[in-house]
Parts: sequence; structure tokens; C-alpha cells
Amino acid sequence: MERKKLLLLNPSEYEHEFDRKALKSLEGTPGLEKLARQINKHGIERAERLKQTGSHLKVNKNNFPEIYELLEEACELLFLKDIPDLYIQWNYAVNGFTTGSEKPLIVIHSGALDLLSKDEMLWLIAHEVGHVKSGHVLYHMMAQVIPIIGAVIGSATLGIGSLVSTGLEIALLYWYRMSEFTADRAGLLACQDVNVAINTLMKMSGVPKNYYEKMKTDDFIKQAKDFEGFDYDSIDKVAKALIIMDKTHPWTVMRASELLKWYESGSYEELIEKHGKDSIEELEICCLKCGHKLQGNEAFCGVCGAKVWKR
Repeated sequence: MERKKLLLLNPSEYEHEFDRKALKSLEGTPGLEKLARQINKHGIERAERLKQTGSHLKVNKNNFPEIYELLEEACELLFLKDIPDLYIQWNYAVNGFTTGSEKPLIVIHSGALDLLSKDEMLWLIAHEVGHVKSGHVLYHMMAQVIPIIGAVIGSATLGIGSLVSTGLEIALLYWYRMSEFTADRAGLLACQDVNVAINTLMKMSGVPKNYYEKMKTDDFIKQAKDFEGFDYDSIDKVAKALIIMDKTHPWTVMRASELLKWYESGSYEELIEKHGKDSIEELEICCLKCGHKLQGNEAFCGVCGAKVWKR
């Protein structure tokens, strides 16, 4: 299928409200900014990059070119100009992850490459590209290293340091999960086929390879829609929070439910129509805060003063 390149696509236009609210709450957490500076100061990001690049296979135009083409396509479709590095890790889960905020890199599990179709791989890679585009990666790294730092500090301070890190750790993990909803939308905006997105989430949920030909997408969609009914019951919300407290990703059925709600709201089609033009000159660029029409070369909106996003 011929996909539309989404020129000047702004990540705030498809950001999930759970992601936005969780991030706002997280940014109000005492000590967060200081911790981010310490991570950079002590070279944790560099160490993480060394760990990933020293263990996994790098994908480029000469090595696994078919996979690299999907990365290039995802970046082009989502209007991300700086292409992240891409690596393959031996792991038979249908998944991947992104790390490194200064120079992000994406790691895709070998199981995903074996078990997903080309279109499904595009959705998965674009999901990770979405994390890069939205600037999620620094806080993702922090969510991963906070438990380690807390344990080290705790052992040196008779457990007091680990107690201090607990509140920040919970806030980071909660936001980490909510950011997945935004990245799922990025995957859909790239692959531009909701059935591809749902099929990928089904495979993530654990469909055995021998049953791929018998997958019932309609049944999974019904399951996702049935799941929506639980969102309005406060007891169920608490139960969900407890069950996924130690996980960085929300349930795949929950992710499908949220993605379908967004798709069916018409917001997906609006973004495809708005940004899927043949040239930037055809776009009507407006301030996302006040709606004022922009020329396209401003750093700030002349009406409300909001900063104009550029990539």
C-alpha cells in the first residue's frame, strides 16, 4: 500500500491524555531534574549505549538492509529527520525497546523479526520511533536505573535512600506505561492500517505461531471493546494499577482498547488528512495552543507566545 508521509507532524497532536497527565504529575516530583543531571554527569547513558552496542547486532544499509529500510520508512512517515541506530537482540518476545536520550538507539527482539509480517514490523519499529520523536527516552532510562540507584543508596544508608527513591520510581514507572499509548498511536500513523496494529498486539499477547492463520481479529477487537467497560469502575482501576505496578508496559488488550478508541474517534484520520500532503507548502500550519495560522518559519506564535515545535 502507498502510505502518506506526515509532514511537520507534531507529537503533541497524537499524545495520549494519560501520557500527558502522568508526565505533568511526574515533572512536579521533587528531585527529578537533579536526578536527570546526575544520570548525564555519571555517564549512565554512555554505559547503557556501550552495553547495547557491545552485545547486539547493528542494523544498517549493508547489514540487514530490509530491516533498515523499515526504520528509514518509519522515520520518513513520522517526520523524524535524525534516524536512530537500530540493533537486534536475541529474545523471542515480540517486542523491542528504545534507550539513550542524547543519541537514541532502538533494539528489536529477534522474535519479532521471525514472527511479524513486514507491515507489522513497520508498526513495531514506528512505535519505538514514536518514543524518540516524543522525547520519552530520558525518563525511560531513569525508570530503568532508579531501582538500581535506589538499591545502591539504600545499602549505604541503612535503607533510607531506597525509601526516598520509591516515590519517584513509582511515578516514573506509571508514566512509562502511559507513554506506551502515545507510541502505539505513532505506530498506527506510520503503518496506516489499524488491522496491522491489532494483529501485532495480538501476537504480543501470546498467540502461538502455529495458530497465526487462525487468528480471530474480530474476537480480539471485541475483547478490547469489552475491556473498556472496566475503565469507569474505580475498583477495577485500583486492581489494574496493582497488577501492572511492576511492569513498564500496559496490558496488550488495554493498549488495543485505547488505540481503537482513538482510531474510531476520527482523530487518526484528521492527522492523516492534515499532514499527508505532497509538500510542506500545502500544509496549513497553526499554533497548537491558540490555533493562530503560522507562516512556518516562526520560533514562537505571534499571538499567544507559545513555542512553535520544530523537528
